[in-house]
Amino acid sequence: MLITQVCLGQPITQEENELNKNNPFVDSLLLDLLHKTKLPGLSIAVNQNGNIIYAKGFGYADVAQKVKMQATTQIRTASVAKVITATALAKLATEGKLDFDAPIKNYIPYLKAPFSELTCRQLAGHTAGVQHTPSKKSSKKKDYTSSKALVELVEQTQLIFEPDTKYQYATLAYNLLAGVIEGASGKSYLAYMQENIFSPLNMHQTIPENISGLSSNDAQLYYFKKDKLVLDKQLVNGSYKLPGAGFRSTSIDLVKMMDAYTNGFIAPEVVKTMFTSNILKNGKKTNVGIGWRLNEDIHLKPTIEHAGSWQGARTVIVHYPEEQLSISIMINAKCVLFIEETAHIIAQLFLKDNNEVTELKGINQQLTVTHNRTHGNTTLLNGQMNFGNNRRGKLIIDTDMKFLQESNLYYLGFGNDYALSTDFGLLFFKLNLNPEIDGKLYLYQVLDDIHHINRSPMLHIKGKK
Repeated sequence: MLITQVCLGQPITQEENELNKNNPFVDSLLLDLLHKTKLPGLSIAVNQNGNIIYAKGFGYADVAQKVKMQATTQIRTASVAKVITATALAKLATEGKLDFDAPIKNYIPYLKAPFSELTCRQLAGHTAGVQHTPSKKSSKKKDYTSSKALVELVEQTQLIFEPDTKYQYATLAYNLLAGVIEGASGKSYLAYMQENIFSPLNMHQTIPENISGLSSNDAQLYYFKKDKLVLDKQLVNGSYKLPGAGFRSTSIDLVKMMDAYTNGFIAPEVVKTMFTSNILKNGKKTNVGIGWRLNEDIHLKPTIEHAGSWQGARTVIVHYPEEQLSISIMINAKCVLFIEETAHIIAQLFLKDNNEVTELKGINQQLTVTHNRTHGNTTLLNGQMNFGNNRRGKLIIDTDMKFLQESNLYYLGFGNDYALSTDFGLLFFKLNLNPEIDGKLYLYQVLDDIHHINRSPMLHIKGKK
């Protein structure tokens, strides 16, 4: 691995070991999610105003050995590594050592054209034209031991479009940013990350992944084959894309990282730049800043976030800048999961005072369900809703969409907001009960749209008269 000895991680503190704080409703929602999705394990942490207010593990880090998942269990970050690297760029800009819009040849003098004329803003925001993965599959089997080797891997490729003419996600672009960090700081990439990011932000368990030397604190990684959970025994060495996907971290460490954006560690003017959308030459916003995706939740609250999916892992970090609240979820399996929406829903339980009392007992109602399909057609279905107590119910739909056939419904404790626990994660459900049942299910993260917000409900339910 790439200079792992400078970044081995520090012992877990007693405080972190005691962070399994109970929140019975959140606990039950996440346990249901784990059961419904058949995931091996899930780690979650929530940070507000610099304090970790909830952190817990569910399920198993190692299924066969029955090792329980903890909030301090190290899991592959996948692409959340990109915002870890972006945080280092922000710190260098705060120190006056980095200009986001200068050609990166200023920091990597050995870099060849056309890559030498690219900027950090273009690379971090995926508008540079760098391709996503190496051209040769054999490149992924090598062990990359320096930032220069990572840069040279990019030089073996070609730019695939003129910079700033389109947005196209590119993990390899972050190899060049590792070279920039090294050139701007005068330290190796990992030495700078350890000394200037991980140590001061108390990210004790964020380290470059070494698949040949995993510790007892590392989660085993899994995937699904024909709906069956399988241990992945052929993990790929991620050293070829370390700056963009190759770290191990914990949910606690990821929310600690967000303190950098709220406590002055990064200068306010730099934070503003990090969270400002890039603009293409045609004037269109990409809704991606310096590494960070600019999004909104279902209530139109601004979020700053990034998700990841790679062999054996599904991850997300979401930051609510106005409320200074951050939430991270890490899963030790590659899976199809609406992870941003799931994080948004869990965040609502910490953003609002969910103490409203709504009487739901005794509801057992037949439903008419309208499925609004993506191509514009609608399908009429039958369904049933019932509640057994004040906050938990069940929605049953006669549909060929397996993930919606039978789902638990949770009242979030405010307004008309509910969560539907499905095979693919938590979904928002808006439900009016008076004068009659009228509900709307939103699958609002549309993956082929950069901003991926869809305000049209996927399902519309009404009580049968």
